[in-house]
Amino acid sequence: MKHISAPRVLQYFSFLLLIIALQACKYEAKKEFNLEETRALEKNSILSLLDQAKKEIENENLQGAIVLLDSIINNYGTYDEVEAAYTLKEDAQRHYVIKKIINSNNIDSLFVFITDYDSYEIKDTAKKRIKEVIQTTQNPQILQDFIASNRLPEFRAEAKNRQQDLLEEQKNNLYSEALKENSAQTWKNFVDMYPDHPKTKQIEDKIIELEVNDIFSGTHGEIPSSSLSGLANYINSDIRIKNDTPYTLTIRYSGKENKRIIISSGDTQKVDLKSGEYRVTASVNASRVSNYAGIESLNGSYTSSYYLMN
Repeated sequence: MKHISAPRVLQYFSFLLLIIALQACKYEAKKEFNLEETRALEKNSILSLLDQAKKEIENENLQGAIVLLDSIINNYGTYDEVEAAYTLKEDAQRHYVIKKIINSNNIDSLFVFITDYDSYEIKDTAKKRIKEVIQTTQNPQILQDFIASNRLPEFRAEAKNRQQDLLEEQKNNLYSEALKENSAQTWKNFVDMYPDHPKTKQIEDKIIELEVNDIFSGTHGEIPSSSLSGLANYINSDIRIKNDTPYTLTIRYSGKENKRIIISSGDTQKVDLKSGEYRVTASVNASRVSNYAGIESLNGSYTSSYYLMN
């Protein structure tokens, strides 16, 4: 067994400590080099993401740009470039909101941008868009809802004028469509919508005429002639009609005048007409009972009774 003297032991341990120290220094130097390299790579990544985000903003892909900027903000918070990401994101978000405003036609949604955002630019853009919607909408109900909301009173007069113009245009279009189609049902629908139309009387006459046309052109029985009950009168005539059916009876006259008489079961009504030739139809509110039609020359006072034969 070899013995090592104390001085040599101390010298040996000193050598070991020197080696350990050198190894430690070498490790620290390597570690410091890797950290700097990592930060350099991360900085390049941030700059690359910033460039991509700017391109997305230029291409109007604002949502895509916001996603990229969020990845910088959330993952690289210690870098100075994050401030640039915050600034770009704020700008992208503002433009994104403004784009939504410009593309919106919903006045209620646009009011949210006025009430919920602090940005003057966003508020002003929303107000301008509401005015544009008022000026361009083709829907009178949108304007009615805006007027009823009592919001933005400075736009109310314009909204009312626009609504009146649209309603008048709508009425004229429906009238033109009814003229083109010229069916009893189309004219009925028109009168239901516009009962105060200046041509309502002419339209009602037209409806009776068309209803008579429909009955004459369809399957019908021959209507019996009314019985003359007085002296001849070539100016005015009258007919006393008795409904002896168990149903509501509708009689239509189309000629020098157009009239429709609706008589409840068991009742009697009198109708006055200018003397002349008329097409006459009779129908009841029962689908299994046929319509009746015929032509009558009316020149005086008449009586007529309608009943069903078994």
